[in-house]
Amino acid sequence: MKFKKPREIFCEELYRLGVKRLKFLFNPGRGDFLNRTAYKVVKGKYGILRKGDIPEIKPGKLIEKCKDVEFLGFKGDEVPDSAVIRRKGTVDLSYIEFKYPDVGVDLSFFRELLPSEKKSLAVQLELSYGIVKDYLTPENFFVFNLSPQAEEFLKTFFKPKVPFRIRESIEGYSNVIVLDPNAEEEFTHEEVDGNTLIVVGGIVDSSERLKGSTGKILKEFKHRKITYKGIVSIVPDRINEIVKIILDYLTSPDELCEVVRRNLTRDSKLRFLRQFLEREIVRFLVNGEIVRGIPEEKFKWLIEEFGFSDFIFKKASKHVSGFIVFKPSIFDKVLGETEVRGRKVFVLEEISDEDVLKKYP
Repeated sequence: MKFKKPREIFCEELYRLGVKRLKFLFNPGRGDFLNRTAYKVVKGKYGILRKGDIPEIKPGKLIEKCKDVEFLGFKGDEVPDSAVIRRKGTVDLSYIEFKYPDVGVDLSFFRELLPSEKKSLAVQLELSYGIVKDYLTPENFFVFNLSPQAEEFLKTFFKPKVPFRIRESIEGYSNVIVLDPNAEEEFTHEEVDGNTLIVVGGIVDSSERLKGSTGKILKEFKHRKITYKGIVSIVPDRINEIVKIILDYLTSPDELCEVVRRNLTRDSKLRFLRQFLEREIVRFLVNGEIVRGIPEEKFKWLIEEFGFSDFIFKKASKHVSGFIVFKPSIFDKVLGETEVRGRKVFVLEEISDEDVLKKYP
């Protein structure tokens, strides 16, 4: 199933109660501040006062709008009808219930990580927690399967307190889905409900020595992969990036491929393009020198499908010592074929400008 974000549920209730223009009497903070505010108001950490419940609410400027409810901040000319404060208010929204799937990061491979990878893991966990707060609530994120060493590391890294929950078990869920790039089936929102646990492997592998390890995590539960139209290698692989894709998908009307495309990172694009070039490169022998290239058709497909920029092509070209984008007409000038180190090479007398669309770097 798909889910409404806390901010959407919150604003629908505000509108129903006639609260349509609120001003923050404090700096609302970073991230999706409205989503975080919604949770805090419902839990009583923040509150809302109507205009008659407070001596004065000064005008402000529009900083956010959701479900026809406007939120003001700072100085401006817009007149509010209520205020958001950092204490309990007079508008009761405590009856709202947020029911979402949980995201759990399995840390059973912590002992296999290098010191630098452990630090990177902690950073990714912190970022993931922030992302969960931007899409769901702070209650929907935790880590589990920790060794005493892993728990001590987190407590030291996050002094004075680990910001997210540490759980000893994952009992109580009617549905558990492990995200695994090597799974046979693709992840879909149709398998997710409010009592689902989505598990992400806490693996940071800078040298690919732990490749395939996710398949060993909770083998008794279903494993699902995230793909872009069946392609796994283009999907970002950092924990926080995976969490963002999943939550964006579960809280938007879009298909998984659309969500993956808009959340592609520079690193994931470069990784995919380097692999693509290694696999698809065509070699030409011109005056004793090897010239590498890809067909115009595949070049245009990469741009249309993934939105690759010239910058990405230039960066990836260094991986194969440069390449050209050639037109089909180049094969009309092939003199023959040969092999160099077991690879097919087309022999040309020369490569003319009319046969080349682009040259990188």
